[in-house]
Amino acid sequence: MKKLSTKMIVTIGVLIILCGILLLSYNYLAGKKEAAYERVSISLLSEKDGETEDNTPQNIDEEAVEPEEPNPAYDTGEYLGILDIPKINLNRGFYDKNNQYNNISYNVTLLEPSNYPDEKKGNVILVAHSGSSYIGFFKNLYQLVEGDTAYITYKNHKYEYKIVNIYNENKDGDVTIYRNKNKQTLTLVTCTKDSDTLQTIYIFELQNVD
Repeated sequence: MKKLSTKMIVTIGVLIILCGILLLSYNYLAGKKEAAYERVSISLLSEKDGETEDNTPQNIDEEAVEPEEPNPAYDTGEYLGILDIPKINLNRGFYDKNNQYNNISYNVTLLEPSNYPDEKKGNVILVAHSGSSYIGFFKNLYQLVEGDTAYITYKNHKYEYKIVNIYNENKDGDVTIYRNKNKQTLTLVTCTKDSDTLQTIYIFELQNVD
């Protein structure tokens, strides 16, 4: 009788463990389903031997007027929004999609597939170069870790975002963005530090709007 009781206890224990594994697997798969992905086309800067090769994102008008000086003082009144990341002392405006200076050769760039900050379940996609050139606005993004914050000021509101994922991809002209499409997100993309072949994607989720 004692052996039978022990077997029953073991059997019940195994069943409980199996149920737990199935439950965890279901939650994992459900989470993966939420983390839907989308692909955007982008070509980022390559730096070799101190020289820069300027590869304009595929969605940007390549016939935009070249500025007369390398880093002109743009009229901030024309900015669509301001990106602020206090941890790395980044505070830079960006333009609307149809503005001639919404170009990675000049500025932090809002990609064509991007939504605006106030769009429900939307994704703001900003790209910029890294490296030592004067347009390397994202050169210090590598210092960010999950949990760090970024802010966008847009239409007199301040949007607060928190990093939830950082990952690398091959720099092949496309970026796969993995995000929860049930949330409003901010995606930053730049070249990976100390790599000629990789790009890094930073996924933020909206926390608060003031």
